[in-house]
Amino acid sequence: MSKTVVDMDFLNKYDAQQVSLLDEPLIAVDRQDRVIGITTKKDAHLLANIESEQSLIHRAFSLFLFDSSSYPSRLLLQQRSAEKITYPLLWTNTCCSHPLYKDIEMDGIDGVKHAAIRRTKDELGYNLSTDLIYITRIFYQARNIPDDGYFGESEIDYILIANVNDSDKLDLTGDFKFNINEAAELKLATLGECEALVKQQVTTPWFSRIVREGLLAKWWTSLDRQELHETIGETDTIIQL
Repeated sequence: MSKTVVDMDFLNKYDAQQVSLLDEPLIAVDRQDRVIGITTKKDAHLLANIESEQSLIHRAFSLFLFDSSSYPSRLLLQQRSAEKITYPLLWTNTCCSHPLYKDIEMDGIDGVKHAAIRRTKDELGYNLSTDLIYITRIFYQARNIPDDGYFGESEIDYILIANVNDSDKLDLTGDFKFNINEAAELKLATLGECEALVKQQVTTPWFSRIVREGLLAKWWTSLDRQELHETIGETDTIIQL
C-alpha cells in the first residue's frame, strides 16, 4: 500500500477545523473490501494516491434516514457545509462518513453501523434510536467538486437505511442540532425532489450515481412496501458505480 508524498502547504487555504480531521485513522481496503491496513483521512482522499497505479481505497458508509410518518416516505437530506474540504455545499444523503481504524469499528457491518451512529450524533446532533438496515456495498471513485486538483474519493461504501414511523416523526427543529462546520442545511425530500436535485447537478457524486442507477428508487419502493430487509449473507457483490 504505497502513498505519494505531497507538499501539504496547500492545506492552508482550507478550514482549520476540517483540516484537523484529516489525521483521523481510516480503514484501507482492497477492491474486495478486505482490510489491508491503516491510512489517514488525508491520504485516503488525495488524488495522488487515488489516481496512482495502485489506487488507495478506504471503507465508508452512507446513511439514508427516512420519515415514514407520511406516504410516500421522505428522505432526510443534508447540504454539506461551505467549510467541507470535499464537495462543499452539495446536497447528499443523511450522513456520509467513515468507520475508524479501531477495533469496535473494524468489525464489518457492525463496525460500520457503530460509525454511522457516532457520526450522525457528531454531525447532526441526532441520536439514532431505530434499527439500521444494511443493504449493500458500492465502489466508486470521483474527483472533488469543484475540482481543486488535490482531493477526491475512492471508497467502498456501505449503504445503511434507517426509518422512523408515525410515533417517531422527524422534527427538523427539535430533533436536530447540526454542527454548522459539517452541515449547512437539512430538509426532507421526496424521491422526485431528490431526482430534481441530481438533474440540477447540486449533489455529491455518490448520491448522484445512486439516483441515476435507479438504486435509490428501488430501495425507496421496498421501504414503502415494507419489504426492505437486511441482506447480510445473501450476496457478496459490490456494486461498481
